[in-house]
Amino acid sequence: MWRDLAKRLVVLVLTVAVVLAVVAGGPTLLQDDEERERLQNPEYEPDAVVPEPVEATGTVDANPAPSADDSGTVVIDRGHSNRFTRADIEPLVDALVREGYNVRFYTDGDLATVLDGADAFLVIDPGAEYLPGDVDDVRQFTGNGGRLVMIGEPDRTAISASLLGTSIQNQESRLTTLASRYRMSVDTEYLYNQENADGTFKHVLVRPTGDGGLEGVERTAMYTAAAVTAQNGTVLLRSAPSTHKSGSDEVTGEYPVAVQRNNVLLLGDKTFMSGDRYRVADNEQLVAYVAEFMIEGDYQAPPDVDEDDESNAENGTATPIPAA
Repeated sequence: MWRDLAKRLVVLVLTVAVVLAVVAGGPTLLQDDEERERLQNPEYEPDAVVPEPVEATGTVDANPAPSADDSGTVVIDRGHSNRFTRADIEPLVDALVREGYNVRFYTDGDLATVLDGADAFLVIDPGAEYLPGDVDDVRQFTGNGGRLVMIGEPDRTAISASLLGTSIQNQESRLTTLASRYRMSVDTEYLYNQENADGTFKHVLVRPTGDGGLEGVERTAMYTAAAVTAQNGTVLLRSAPSTHKSGSDEVTGEYPVAVQRNNVLLLGDKTFMSGDRYRVADNEQLVAYVAEFMIEGDYQAPPDVDEDDESNAENGTATPIPAA
């Protein structure tokens, strides 16, 4: 018994000695930076590698052409699982309303009926492809002078939680069937730039090409944008030099992010016009341009079907849809 007690006392004394040694060595471990040689790792210095945030100022002031109507209607698509919130479109809607335009949403039903009499159709990040009938309705609308604005996004991963657990889904802007009819497309990879960005590499800065009507715009900021293309179209905005695509990190370029083809406009990012980002750089000018583009639509309803058209339909000869 006494032998066991002696062993325990020895262990206790050794433990106390170790603790006292650590405490005594604490000042050495916690010595000032000036007394220690600092590691030279510039990649861990955020101020040296993170682009400076861009100042957020300005307001959206649309200035449509004098020939534009003082009032009209813009239809926003909600019928194809479109992914956007009220905050995403509020600055644009406010600009349209200030110019005397009504804004209404398409949710379901006959799209041609909803578009009849409208000036523009706005499609933002659809989660479902357009059926052939809807595509034909939009083509008929633009063929008669209506404006179409399509806004896509690169592929991204969304995480959702429910009572049944957590699920991971890949989200795509399903614009293929609609955009391809106008010889346009949205890339699936996001753009990034480690030098020309708004605070972080995914928030790329883009510049006007000098073509189109982006007067007063020096640069805009886009947040996780995709490159866009248009056959025989006009590139309005390009990314800054040394921009990468997420799937090809070794390849850099100046990628188009906004293109126009006749009365159709395609952009590769929706967040530039959101309520918390539309004032960054010259984003408010870009929002104003989108509003002006839609306001300047000149939709002319097709004439009523006459007897000759009815005869052609009965014989299987359809009236051709004008190309946009």
